[in-house]
Amino acid sequence: MRSVRRPFDARECWFHVSSAEFEAFVRDYPRPLEARPPLNRVASYREWVDPTLGSWPQSAVAKSRTRGRCPGYQVRLL
Repeated sequence: MRSVRRPFDARECWFHVSSAEFEAFVRDYPRPLEARPPLNRVASYREWVDPTLGSWPQSAVAKSRTRGRCPGYQVRLL
């Protein structure tokens, strides 16, 4: 009998957080993070990546987005 693929085993765990929790996470992260796109560009979606974790998307550790006037923040706990 063939084994069935389990698509959710390798999924990343992203957690929705408040603005204050997001800022604390980015500020207190143990290594320097790169914002993509850069902070000097206007963007409705931005990811913070840790280059030491490898290539994107595995290196993304935080995300922020804005839909209309509603901001959303997510962090990935490693």
